[in-house]
Amino acid sequence: MSLLSAEQLTALRAVPVSAAMPNRVKVAAALARKDQQDIVDATGLTQPYVSDVYRGRYERITVDNARKFAEYFGCAIEDLFPAREAVAS
Repeated sequence: MSLLSAEQLTALRAVPVSAAMPNRVKVAAALARKDQQDIVDATGLTQPYVSDVYRGRYERITVDNARKFAEYFGCAIEDLFPAREAVAS
């Protein structure tokens, strides 16, 4: 079962991304009413890593880690981590 409803996924996809915030993980967590520790517990990723992704500190993320986030929220990787061409400067 997906953490995000169809309405929440629509809202997530509508959030613009930028060079300053190149992903939507923090938005997805807020929509799902989950915190960083919930993500850590479910994905096996470390808390510092999840925090860094929340803050957009990584320009790139491995496919495996992106998949962990997407599977947790029940969405496509592209919903959380749009293609670089889609990120506005």
